[in-house]
Amino acid sequence: MSTHNHFRLLEQYQQYQSVIHSLMESIMTSLNGPELLQDSQAQQRSIDYLSQAYPFVELLYGLDGDGIQLMDSAYSPTMSERQRRSPGKGSDRSQRPYMLAAKQSANAVVVTNPYLSNATHQLAISVVRHLVDEQGRDLGYLVINFNLRRLISYLNGDEMRFRCHHYFQWIYGLIGGLLILVAALLLYSAFESLLSVFDVDSNVATGAFGTVILITLGMSIFDLGKTILEEEVLVNKDIHHHDSTRRTISRFMAAIIIAVSIEALLLMFKSLLDGDGGDQLINAVWMLMAAVAMLGGLGVYLKLSRDSQTAAD
Repeated sequence: MSTHNHFRLLEQYQQYQSVIHSLMESIMTSLNGPELLQDSQAQQRSIDYLSQAYPFVELLYGLDGDGIQLMDSAYSPTMSERQRRSPGKGSDRSQRPYMLAAKQSANAVVVTNPYLSNATHQLAISVVRHLVDEQGRDLGYLVINFNLRRLISYLNGDEMRFRCHHYFQWIYGLIGGLLILVAALLLYSAFESLLSVFDVDSNVATGAFGTVILITLGMSIFDLGKTILEEEVLVNKDIHHHDSTRRTISRFMAAIIIAVSIEALLLMFKSLLDGDGGDQLINAVWMLMAAVAMLGGLGVYLKLSRDSQTAAD
């Protein structure tokens, strides 16, 4: 449902690059490369075993000395059929950057920079091992693809939340949709109230203010529902990044402050028009002071959070 924040993902890759490369190299060197090159069943067994320990593993395949894929790719069982774009057998990968880099040294492990995978259409990293026997004969290349987003989640200890994230998005989507529906009902009620103002026996001022109150409540609830959908459903939010938390809190607080301020002003004007002054006017002043206090608290929070992040950096 959400769109991935590739900029943030690449930023995290830069942060953990040395750790990622060390982990990728250790995974590759633990495999029996020459045996896997010509055995599709062994490739599938290996990818099944790896995916149990490392859920970010996507696929494994072998290439001959000319960079031609020998067999269909062995996919991780965690990948759906929709994610498996093509078998890959017979594909010419001789001009891929990782192939050009791996040709330079025998039995070396090469880790690529992140790229958009043709197989899964997601950001991925490939690890390539150039296999050469003791007589110096070129056996071929063994390649493993890793999903970068799941890899970063694994390093953050966030894999369980990543698995449940889609269910949370559906729940937030339902909540946001219901709030927008309530806002639509309030706007419909405001339209009916506006029509009733033109009745001969109605109080025009009271009816007009009632309509404004309904419209204001509808706007506030709609803004709250829209914020939930944008922050939790439509945009991929990184809970480990301070900017995401600040943006969410700022938007929620802004919606509340605007709603309280408008209601306070309406209550103040209504009390003046009705001529009862007194209690309603005092309540309106307290509501305005509460809005000012919330705005000041929000400013203090943003200042302190930015200062703490600057000190941490």
